[in-house]
Formats: sequence, structure tokens, C-alpha cells
Amino acid sequence: MGLGIVNKKQPTTSVSKFQTLFGVDKRSLALFRVCVGIVGLYDLIERWVDIKAHYSDEGIVPRSMVTDNFWNKSWYSFHLMTGSVEGIQFLFLINILICFLLLVGYRSRLMMFLHYTFVLSLQARNNIVGHGGDVYMRVISFFGMLLPIGSVFSIDSAFKKPVLRRENKKFAIVNFATFAIILQIIFLYSFSYVHKTGDEWRVDYTASYYALQLDYFRTFLVDYIIEFPSLLTAMTFGVLYYEGFGFVLLFIPFFTAQIRSLGALGFTMLHIGFGAFMRLGIFSPICASGTLLLYPTWLWDNIFNRLRTRERTDFKIYYSGKYGYYITGLVSTFLLFPEVEISPTPTFIDEESFIQTNNGLNNIINNNNNAADSYDHMDQPKIQHDSIPLCVQSSSHLNNWIITRDYRGNKFTGYNALVSIVRASPLLFLFTRLFENRFVSSYGKKVVSFTEKAIVKINDDILVLKPDNPLFYNNNINNDITINNENIYTNSNITLIKNISQTINSDSDGECSLINSPPNGAANSNYTLLKSEMINEEIVNHQQYQRKLNRRRKIVKLSRNAFFNIFAIMGIIFALGWNCANTTCPIPSLPPSIHWLVFLTRVDQMWSMFSPRPPNQHWWYTFEGTLDNGDRVELWNNDGLFTWEPNYEPYTRDKPNPYPSCIGNHRWFKVYENLNNGAGYELIRLGLGKWICREYNARHFDNRLWKFNIIYRNELQHLNNTRSLLPDQNLWSHICYNKPQASKDDDL
Repeated sequence: MGLGIVNKKQPTTSVSKFQTLFGVDKRSLALFRVCVGIVGLYDLIERWVDIKAHYSDEGIVPRSMVTDNFWNKSWYSFHLMTGSVEGIQFLFLINILICFLLLVGYRSRLMMFLHYTFVLSLQARNNIVGHGGDVYMRVISFFGMLLPIGSVFSIDSAFKKPVLRRENKKFAIVNFATFAIILQIIFLYSFSYVHKTGDEWRVDYTASYYALQLDYFRTFLVDYIIEFPSLLTAMTFGVLYYEGFGFVLLFIPFFTAQIRSLGALGFTMLHIGFGAFMRLGIFSPICASGTLLLYPTWLWDNIFNRLRTRERTDFKIYYSGKYGYYITGLVSTFLLFPEVEISPTPTFIDEESFIQTNNGLNNIINNNNNAADSYDHMDQPKIQHDSIPLCVQSSSHLNNWIITRDYRGNKFTGYNALVSIVRASPLLFLFTRLFENRFVSSYGKKVVSFTEKAIVKINDDILVLKPDNPLFYNNNINNDITINNENIYTNSNITLIKNISQTINSDSDGECSLINSPPNGAANSNYTLLKSEMINEEIVNHQQYQRKLNRRRKIVKLSRNAFFNIFAIMGIIFALGWNCANTTCPIPSLPPSIHWLVFLTRVDQMWSMFSPRPPNQHWWYTFEGTLDNGDRVELWNNDGLFTWEPNYEPYTRDKPNPYPSCIGNHRWFKVYENLNNGAGYELIRLGLGKWICREYNARHFDNRLWKFNIIYRNELQHLNNTRSLLPDQNLWSHICYNKPQASKDDDL
């Protein structure tokens, strides 16, 4: 039987034009959530190596300097609670855990809120090292926490109900929060266009040439395009006007979904291009993550329909016990299509192989063993009929946590069930041959067996026990079933309607037995009638309670959504007003009386990257110093401020090659950029000077650094691909300690 595309085409989700224009797809939100978590993890790992330099009291910016000179009274930062390296590392570890939980979608909205609060706290601790990517991270996280980012492809969605089952979901959502986050994404591009007023952008279109010549930013790919001026001119024109007017493609009234998809793809490719040709820190990935929210439901439906095959959709998973529940929930949520059928094994009803007798499960196991005829390369576990009684009382038989059935009707357990899931997964199907390899399969079965035994060792009560004969279910009434003194919750579509009075127990030997409470005869009939009346009354009371509970939940949900929408409206008004305050804009600026709210939520923003024109100067530094014994050294070249190995005289004052490694990551780039012309640059120079003295002298105590000068060197870029050297500037002179007897010959 061939695989191919499913004959019955899955209909696309019904979405109105209004939802397409102003709404967001839940799958876009899920992918956005994952990307924010990944970028957050990357950012924290990159910052980790600089915790001492950037966030501790031993670094460049101690807490006292922050609170006295680089602080706003509306900010907060729990990173200021400690100045020790270990304390900041502990906070980083908590933040890393939050980003990971956000990535997998555990308590998604709460994790996004915590991620947002940590971002604000970390940026307030040291905003000297911040750049445009940090600004976008905080504003997009602010609006992201107001949206249902955990509705799909998340742990939240996997286990939101006590009984796993297939659900038909509506993916498109539209409210004020969705419209607000779309506007925030547009603000990045439209206000960036407004700020780009230089002739390099608007007249001769040489902005791309100058931007790609910057030594720190350019990547190796620039070498392949820098010699094509026509291409660079086209790139400048395209970037400028797509930033300014590309958002129009998101709101075309005809072919709305198709054109919107192209428009969103254009913004994504814009950031992929930025990241390919320029080192911009987290700016490119976090901005590209934001563009994912622009992809409409139409696009996702078509992608999923392309991936659908009979093998991937005509697939079933039956689970037993809490670990089977966990495995099935995760697998069906992250790896399989929503069409995959899932149900608990204790209520197993298979129209092809199940017979409502004690042989029901044995028939399933027989089919599992016979499936080897269809997959000769796989060694199926030969399970004896009598090895697993229907009540599954023995926790040593662990293959029954999950049972899978593929589109051919073959059933699998254990490691082979895992292989069948890989085969049916649209994400992992390329690894099927790897998992079917005899060597991998052999060790895989051992790993699965070891894992199962380890779990049993920790918790021996794993499998859900349910009998075969007395339970019959219909779709009318709610009820709870008590088995072996455990409350097994059933969903609203399952109820016990026969032999309610029977109690299910297991004897001391682990055998399944049925114990009838009342005696036979008339007494039994009266007892059954009385019991039925009691059960009916209990059901009515339960239904009334459930209706009250549902009304209460609905009120809470409506109130919560109203709060989120009001907060989103407030945030986008703040963002618009703040952007307009920095440009020529017909919208009035925000009144000063509410500026504290803007700084509290940190939606303050200004998108002036490479504006009004890209820099046309290239800079570097020399840190020229004198050691305790009088030797002349230079500390910046050859990564000297990272290796703490000096360059002894005669040293070169030319620009280092390679150059970016002397600066370090994008955080250090902002330090050196602010060292020259940033706000409070003298304090930054002082802090950097003290940092260099402490770190160098701690490593070279026998020949310490006495004093040094920070020399700023730069050169002017010309359009003919030449550069001219500009005069040097002595930015700072720093003395690490006073020598008792310093001769004039020791002067620099």
C-alpha cells in the first residue's frame, strides 16, 4: 500500500478576512514562543562569560555606579540585590530555567511574564551594554505575555485535560492584544524608515556600502558582494522602502492571506539577510522571531496539508498508566499530527481486534507479534497470551504503557512503538532508517528497558488497573469510577451504566475479581433500584455543580481576557507616543505625568539603527601602559584584554587583524562604543580602568601594571574603497597605584 498524500483532503480552517488582517494564528504564537525561548537561552549563555565584568561589583559598572548615574526611579532590578559573581550566576541559572520552560511551553504565559521581568531586571542592572535587540526583546515579550502562547505545541496543551483525546481546534484568534503586537512589529520598520534621513539612504543609496564596510559588523559573506556597487544600491533601496511600506502587504483586502504570507516572508528574509552579512547580536534572531506572528492561518493549513500522508494521520496511540499518559501527551503534541487518535488502554475498544472478553488484550498482543510479517527488519517482542492478564496487574510488564497502531493495522509496543512514532512523525520521519538499524535498535531496546525498570524501581504503582467485563460506556452521563481505592477520572463522554454496585478489587495474588455487594433475589433487585436512584441523584447534583463551575470559569476567563486587552491597548499607546516623540509625527507626545508608566513597563523605544546615516568611520583602541619594572606594553591588540597577556614594545598601533576578536561579543562592542561618545562615558572609562588594573595585576602580581592611556584611533571610509587615517585621541589616563618613587623617565 503506497503512502502518498491522504486522499481525503483536510479542509483549511475557516477564517474570516477580519481575523486574517488583525489576528494571529496559534501555531505562529507557538513558534514565536519557542524562538523567544531559544534566543533568551543564547543571550544568557553569551552574557554568562561576562558576569564578573558586566554585572558584579568587581566589574566595570558596580551597583553604586548604576544607582547613582545610570538609573531611572521607575525601573527595578533584583540583579542589584547582590554584587557577588556567585549570586548573579544563581539568578542567571533561574533565568535559564525560565527560558527553557518557556521554550517547551510549561505554564507558558507565566514563564513569558517571568522572562519579561528578568529581561527588564537584567537590562536595568547594566544598560550600558544594551542594544536594539534588547529593546525589541523586552517590548515583544511584553505583548507576548498577553497572548495565549501555550495553546498548541506546548506542555500546557498536552496535559490540560485528565483524559487525552483528539480535539478540533480553532487556530485563529483576534482581539486587541493581537492587533497591538502586530502594530508593535510594524513600528520597528516604519519608524526605522522615518529616522533614515541621510543622503546615503535617500539620495545616492550608498548606505549599504558604508554599513557593510564596518569592520566589526561585517561577516565573511560581505567579501562576495562588496565589489558590486549596483547590487549594494539595490539593497539600500530595498531595505529602506520595504521597512517603510512593506507593512501595507499585511492589510491588502484581496488575496489577503496569500499576500500577507509574502509580506511576512519578506520581513523574515530581511532579518535573515541582516544576520548573514552583519554581526548584530540578538537583534536579527529576535526580530525574525517577531515576524513569525505575521504568518496567517492559510499558510499553516497549506503547510500541514502538504505534510499529511496516510501513514502520518491514520495512526493511533493507546496509553496506560500515568507514564503512558505523559509519553502520549508529549508525543502527540510535539511530534504527530492532530488527526492522530489517542485513547486510554483501560477502555480499549478496537473494532478490528478487540472482543469484550478476557482474551481482548491477548488479541492485541497477537496482532503486535504478527506485525513482524509487514516489517521483516524489525524484531517484535514475542509476548505470551498469559503473560499480561487483562487487568494488567503486574508492573513488570511495561510494554503496555503505550501501544501504537499504524495505518496498516499493525500494533507495536516498547521500542518498536517508538520507531512507529518516528515513522509517523512529520518532524522525525527522516530518522526512521536510523532507528530501524539493527545496531541502534539493539541498544535502543536496552535503553528503553533500563528506563522502564528504573521508573518502576522508583515508583512501582505505574499502570492503571481496570477490569474487562463490568464496564460499559456511553456518551451521555458524567461519572467517576473507583477502582482499587483509586479515583479514575473519566471525561464527560464516558459513564458507567451497568453493574455500578460492583466493586472491583484485586486479591492478594494479583488476580482480578468482581465482588457483588448485595445478595441475590428480591433484596438484590431492591438494592439495585435504590442504588440507581442514589446514583441518578448524585449525577444531577454533579451536573448542577459542573454548570456553576463552568459559569464561574467563563466569568474568570472573560475578566482575564479583558485585563489583557486593556493592558495591550495601554502598551501600544505608550509605544506609539514614545516613538512619535522622537520623530516628526502628527500624534501628540505622551504627557510627562505618565512617563513613569512607560519606564515601568519598559515599552520606551527608538528605532534609529544606522540613522540618519551609517557610520563612515572605523575605530579601534590601543591601551598603552607601563609596568612596575618600566616595561612599555600594549593591552588591546591580540585579544590582550581577554587573555591578559601584554604586547611588549615594540608593538604596533595599527588596526588589529583579526579585529572583531579584540572587541569580543556585542556587549563589549557597546562598552567600547560608549567609551568614546556614549552617555556618562567618563564614568565608563573610570570603571573600565579600574577593571583592567584589578584583573591584570591579579594575574601578574610580580610585575604589575602601573598606569596606562586609552588611545582612540579611527579612519575615514571613502566610496572608492580607500580609507584615510584621522588624528588620534587620548581618551583617558589611568593610574593603577601610586609608586613611592617614580622617576621622570617612567612617564608615558
